[in-house]
Formats: sequence, structure tokens, C-alpha cells
Amino acid sequence: MDGVLADSEPVYHEAMNVVLAGLGKEVTPELQRSMMGHGVEDSWAIIQRDLNLEGPLGGLIGRYDRELCRLLAEVKSPLPGVRELIDELRARGVPIGLASSSWPGWIEALLGGIGLSGCFDAVVSATMVERSKPAPDIYLLAAERLGVPPGQCIAIEDTPTGMASAKGAGMLTVQVRSASTAFGPLAEADIVLGSLLEFDLGLLG
Repeated sequence: MDGVLADSEPVYHEAMNVVLAGLGKEVTPELQRSMMGHGVEDSWAIIQRDLNLEGPLGGLIGRYDRELCRLLAEVKSPLPGVRELIDELRARGVPIGLASSSWPGWIEALLGGIGLSGCFDAVVSATMVERSKPAPDIYLLAAERLGVPPGQCIAIEDTPTGMASAKGAGMLTVQVRSASTAFGPLAEADIVLGSLLEFDLGLLG
């Protein structure tokens, strides 16, 4: 979702720092980049370790959840090619799933903001599986809910963590690099695209 459908990764960075400001702490861009693609528990465990935060993090994560829902709803534009590809896939009857490390409220907020609510046949969040990315669980559940074998799925990702998850599920992997937080071309990706405007519909054959 983030970095694939919308340039929303910076919103997570902003929300983290809003929550941490009262503690005199800050997540650097480098630290935030190291967490991209991970689930919320893993991300906050990294923050706790690197920023030496004490005690249970439940209160901080609760504030982070509320701040994220607010900020993600304010994102209004999908990345280049997203709407066009979704429209074409739907016209062809190709089932589409969303497999995200985000929480359901964050997914709902962002999809509502960018006008893509109801566009996916299956939506799977990190809360629905035992292990978040880079484990393959999220992608395997998405394929199951689409009724398609994982080996017949194409996964579109932007982070090494997400790519590892999709590869572990046995899917063809496409890296898209149109977000401001894009990684360099990943060696493990089967295909690397500058944006989804370059997506080859011939892959569907």
C-alpha cells in the first residue's frame, strides 16, 4: 500500500515524530527507512531499542494509531499509474488484493483519501496473520482470499521487506519506484518499474 498506491511513507515518519516530540525523541529519516515495510510492533520495537525508550509502548502506539488515521486520510493522490492499472485490471476481471503491514484503520483511511475504497477483492492487514512481513503470511492469505494459487499471483512492492514477503509466498515480484522514498533497484525483484504507468499487461497472460 504505502509507496505503491500512494506516496504515504513520509506520513508514518511524521506521525512517529508527533508522538515522540513530548519525550524529546526523534526518528531520523535513516531510522524510518530501516523500518519501511515492517509491521507496527516490529517498527516500535526498533524505535524502542534505537531511541532507548523505557517501559510498555501501548500508550505511544495508541497515540500513533490515532495520528496516523488522521494524516493518512489527508493523502489525496495515488501514485502515477495506480488508478489506470486498477481500472484496467477490473475491466479484465482480474482479481486484485491488497496485502499490507498496516492496520485496518490506516488502510481504510488511506484508501478513502485517495479514492480507492472498494477497489480490492481482498484486503489483508498485519492484524489478520500471525507473522507480518517479511514473513510470507500476508501474501499467502491474500492469495487464499482471492482464490488464486500464490504462484499465479503478481506482487507489486517497493521495499526489501515486502519483496522478501512476496518472494517467500512464491509470487512473481514487481518493484515500483515512483514514491519519494523509493529504494534503488532490488536484485531480488523479477521486474523493476519506474512507475505503474510502465506495467506490462502482457504479464497477465
